[in-house]
Amino acid sequence: MDWKSAKILLASTATIVLASQVAKKICRYFFSSSKEKEIEVANDDTNSELLQIKNREINDVILFSDDIVRHTLRVSANKDVSICENRELNCFKLIKYIKSARETLDVCMHLITSTEITEQIIRLGQKHVLVRIVVDSDMAYTPPSQVKRLEEYSFIQVQTNKRSILMHHKFCIVDGPKAIRRKNIIKAHAEKLNVHANYTNENSRQLSKTRITKGFVMSGSLNWSTQAMVSNHESVIVTSHPNIMNKFEKEFESLWVETEPAMKSK
Repeated sequence: MDWKSAKILLASTATIVLASQVAKKICRYFFSSSKEKEIEVANDDTNSELLQIKNREINDVILFSDDIVRHTLRVSANKDVSICENRELNCFKLIKYIKSARETLDVCMHLITSTEITEQIIRLGQKHVLVRIVVDSDMAYTPPSQVKRLEEYSFIQVQTNKRSILMHHKFCIVDGPKAIRRKNIIKAHAEKLNVHANYTNENSRQLSKTRITKGFVMSGSLNWSTQAMVSNHESVIVTSHPNIMNKFEKEFESLWVETEPAMKSK
């Protein structure tokens, strides 16, 4: 082989090696970016259901029935009411609505005996969701009521309705506008007493910009008891309609005895 042929062979080999390296880099780039996209999509899928609850308009009906039926009712041109009548799925769905609370949870319930729902309420309180609960005084401490257990946690406020009229309500308000305003007032009052208030205020301002929460109400015949969810025919309506939420918030406030110093001064 002469020198000229050797030069051509070396040049060709170098070109092939360079091309293969470039191809590897291109493949690595697209492979890694596709992997990142897959991870992003997976994370989005994980949070998508809770985000839908927190941000969309809700018109839902949960029926606890013996029959397994799924259907949708169209209430207007752009709004559907979804109905699912499988007990196991509906227990999961009810708890999913409860655990979607981001700021506040106001509960007005004749009876609370479900340990599963109690666990979710405790977890919400641990995540700094402000929880208030009103229960009927006659049923509050009757076994298997979970009220004593809830009262063990300082971040959960429980009041028993001591009026002569039976407190037979069964509703909860998730992230109600009035409750969130109340929480902000209490937070501001606490920050005034905090030596690190400037730092806290700055953090809370940044947090409030990113957390836009849409509230809703759940109301119906269902007590938060295992017996009701497993054995009874029950119904729960879930709605984010502002007028309906406003009426339920007024009713809750009429039953709640305010004890926070920041609220008394208002």
